[in-house]
Amino acid sequence: MHDTHLIEKIYESIAALCSQNGITRVNGIEIEVDEGSHIEGPHLLSHLMDRDNVMFGDWTRVHVEHKPYEKLTAVIKSIDGDGCE
Repeated sequence: MHDTHLIEKIYESIAALCSQNGITRVNGIEIEVDEGSHIEGPHLLSHLMDRDNVMFGDWTRVHVEHKPYEKLTAVIKSIDGDGCE
């Protein structure tokens, strides 16, 4: 249940970063989450696609690594995307 809240926060953060940097289509994301999290790449991508199927899709690569962070912590390490010129 807590992962659902964290996934939504991850989406909101990615969307804000993309907006700030003019990214309209995400090709790849690298994220680190706490070791107790059950978040995995395919599950996260599915949620991101449900929230915005223009910015995220089958072309989006999601890499999730589990690290010794505090519970319910996620760090967006990188976002690779395309923007409109």
